[in-house]
This record gives sequence, C-alpha cells and structure tokens, in this order.
Amino acid sequence: MKRAILAVFMLLLSVGAFAQADEFRNVVDFSMSTRDLVEIVRDQRYDLIDPAKYYVLTGSVASTLILDPAPDSFSALIELVAGEWVGLDSIEVYRVYVLLEGPQYATRVLERLPRNPGPEVILPNSDLLLVAQFLGETEWEDGSFIPVVAAIDIR
Repeated sequence: MKRAILAVFMLLLSVGAFAQADEFRNVVDFSMSTRDLVEIVRDQRYDLIDPAKYYVLTGSVASTLILDPAPDSFSALIELVAGEWVGLDSIEVYRVYVLLEGPQYATRVLERLPRNPGPEVILPNSDLLLVAQFLGETEWEDGSFIPVVAAIDIR
C-alpha cells in the first residue's frame, strides 16, 4: 500500500514537472546560441526569432560603453563576442550588442575600474552568461548587421 501511494505521488510530481517544462519552453528558447542569433540576423531570417521569448546567450565582453551613468536611469552597452575556429588558420567571430538598463547594473559596469573589482563587476574579456530578449539589429563597421538584445539577467 505504501508503495502504491509513493508511486502515485511520484507520478503526480512528474506530471507537474512536465507541465513546468512546457511553460519554460513557451517563454525561453534555450536552443538558440549566440552563433545562431548572429547568423540569423546576418542572413536576415527574422522569422526565426520570437521577440517575445527569452534567449540564453554566452560570450566574452569585448567592450563596454556607459550610455547613462545616473544610478536611477543607468544604461550601458556591452559588446559580447563568441568565436570558433575555422580550420587551423582563422576564427569566426559572432558579435552581439547587449543593452543593460536599470539601477541593478550601475554597480556592475563602471567607467573607472577600482583597483580590486569584485566578482560582480563586468570586466573586458570576462565570460558572461545572460538571458536576453531580441530588440533588433544595428549596422557594424564593415556594413554587416549584428543583433541587439536587452539583458534580463547576467551572470
């Protein structure tokens, strides 16, 4: 009898977990990588991007630009890059601009770095994992288009 009750309980938990997984997939597109997003924008295949979904992206910080330093209305732009080797001779670089808005980022992106910045400070060359929403694209120096996303959360 105890085993039957335990089995029913476990079945109910697994059904709830599957429902939560479906809800997660309705909100987050976990299959889209930084490379995928860049290639979609490069090929102008915007039908493959759902602007209502969140995307989990990774890369390294190439540069930061503070747009509004006021803590209450703070905004900054991060140039996030990811890359991969093409053969042994060259690297393909995938570039995304990440817009950070809100007071929660004012202590993470700094104009002047302290001597010993803490782990919360976003530094050039540091690796980032972020959840973001697609905003659009912008033109890069070479005439190509790169994605612009709004950060929802960063680690």
